Amino acid sequence: MLVRDWAETFHSYHPGVTTMWLSGIGLKLFAWQRGLSSDQLLGVAPTQPGTMDAAVTAGVVPMALAIALCIAISYSLLRRITGRRVAIIGSCLLAMDPFYIAYSKVLHVDALLAAFMAVSVLFLFNYLHQDRWSDLILSGAFAGLAFLTKSPSIFLIPYTALVVGVHGLAPLRHPPDASTGGRRPVRRLWPYARILLIWGAVAVVVFCALWPAMWVEPARTARRVVEGVFFHVETIHENPIFFNGKAAMGDPGPLFYPATIAWKTTLVTLPMACAALVFALRRGKRGRTVWLLAAYVVCFTAQMSLGEWKQIAYIVPAFPALDVIAAFGLTWSAEALGHIRRWRERRWVPTAFIALGLTLQAGVTLPRHPYYGAHYNALLGGAQVAQHILPLQDQGEGLDLAARYLNTLPRAQRASAVIHQRSGIVFKRIFEGNTAYDRVPWASYRVYYVNQVMRHLGGAEWDVAWEADRQTDPLWSVAFDGVTYVWVYGAPPAEPAAGGPEVEMGVRLGEHVQLKRVRLSARTLAPGETLTVVPIWESDGQTEKDYRVFCHLLSTSGELVAQRDDPPVYGFRPTTTWRAGEIIEDSYDIALGEDLPPGEYELSMGMYDIETMERLPTYDPADEHLPEDRIVVGTLHIEVPGATE
Repeated sequence: MLVRDWAETFHSYHPGVTTMWLSGIGLKLFAWQRGLSSDQLLGVAPTQPGTMDAAVTAGVVPMALAIALCIAISYSLLRRITGRRVAIIGSCLLAMDPFYIAYSKVLHVDALLAAFMAVSVLFLFNYLHQDRWSDLILSGAFAGLAFLTKSPSIFLIPYTALVVGVHGLAPLRHPPDASTGGRRPVRRLWPYARILLIWGAVAVVVFCALWPAMWVEPARTARRVVEGVFFHVETIHENPIFFNGKAAMGDPGPLFYPATIAWKTTLVTLPMACAALVFALRRGKRGRTVWLLAAYVVCFTAQMSLGEWKQIAYIVPAFPALDVIAAFGLTWSAEALGHIRRWRERRWVPTAFIALGLTLQAGVTLPRHPYYGAHYNALLGGAQVAQHILPLQDQGEGLDLAARYLNTLPRAQRASAVIHQRSGIVFKRIFEGNTAYDRVPWASYRVYYVNQVMRHLGGAEWDVAWEADRQTDPLWSVAFDGVTYVWVYGAPPAEPAAGGPEVEMGVRLGEHVQLKRVRLSARTLAPGETLTVVPIWESDGQTEKDYRVFCHLLSTSGELVAQRDDPPVYGFRPTTTWRAGEIIEDSYDIALGEDLPPGEYELSMGMYDIETMERLPTYDPADEHLPEDRIVVGTLHIEVPGATE
């Protein structure tokens, strides 16, 4: 966008344009504030630990505000057509829907799609109820936003036609006026066709106006979207899908989404939605809104079930409608209780029943923070039963806890962890060590998670490793509702130069780095051995360049006889990633030559800019500038074993 390469704003057939605008602006502002590159935001280039996590928050906040605004708009729209009570209850159930919240707090498109689709439908209902053209225009505008968010929103086209058609059928049931002949029903259809044309025109205008790719390549962009939709429908998922006790490639079947709805609703919304359908049967026209919303849920679920590529997240747009249906059920159930003879005089009973329902919804949802995706309907056995039906941990719940636990262990900055890539980003953005997505034998820790295990992600290689590790007790694990979500195996890396002599330094390098002390593997070594140097650094977190560390071994005549020049911590923690007050334990191995003559040698070290080769100015504890900007650590003795003086 900033370089006006409009065609490149096509990222996916999704198309994800609303997320691009909302989260993209949040991320760009965050990057400008922190002075970060796009690669650093994505974790491709090193940055301070916690930066990726903060970036996710910066990206989610604008999207979350948009979703919250949609919930507020939904309340206003519901109030017009259902009354205040249903509007309040429906908005509260939606705001406290754990499944909806779970997808509202991630950088993706499904919750935003659900919000825009729901508001579009409610504006349409209001137009047909009150005949205000502004409602129809806004319905089309929000439909355009939904189309810009994700391609399943094309469901709104036939659904809008269905709703308008149902609204238009009622007048057509009356016999035509004799003076107009038999053409009157056709004429009376035109106003409803006009509604659809206006609605569609507004949606198209919004779609084109907010997607820069449509400004320059409209035909090609539209074609790529359509081709992507058909590809998604006809192509199986690249990873196995777990359903009903087994993981397999391909379509898990038509019951996948109904099962997801059943287990992802709550002990309040599921029975109250069913109750609403029962009451609607008895209320005739007064139940029409419920039936239209039920049609929304059923038809959208049917549409999503047609595709080969299925994921739990894809059914999120059905949940706002389910919550509103449940609001009707809770309201009508409360009214029915108030009509029971022995409770008629107790006017507080309906209100108490509604309050109880909302309290239960809050009790189910709020304690889940921040792992709302770990909720499964208690009426159906919760997670204990759901683990045999549906894939758990769709958003990597618990992997952040694993990363934070490993950060507390010794030498976390020097550690490495291997984890499957699918949810590995949740772990990587918090773990202070090195995260690898490929199985490597040198990793300090091996992290497994339940979604990976259930779906056999990674194939035979990961399955074999998992079977081997599970024979022993994990180093750490975390469970939700009695189901283990994450296992960590392994041990902290060995302490370099453990027990070796230490030298207090207190030397300042530049304005932002201090060398506190240095630990050595030994002061006396033999030719051919390896000297391990462990500098302990501290920074104020303001270093703007990535400096390289040098460790030099000099003879008494000043000749360089051995050296090691490397970025800090094997390159995992460049100096620009050091946080204020953070203690960095570094390590360098210097190989001594087999022919190194016995004698005394001087060990010195420092930092330099790899681009200019200029050393970082160095000052001793008295703030005196050190010659040649090098820090003399001390003298080493090289002796030949068995030699006598």
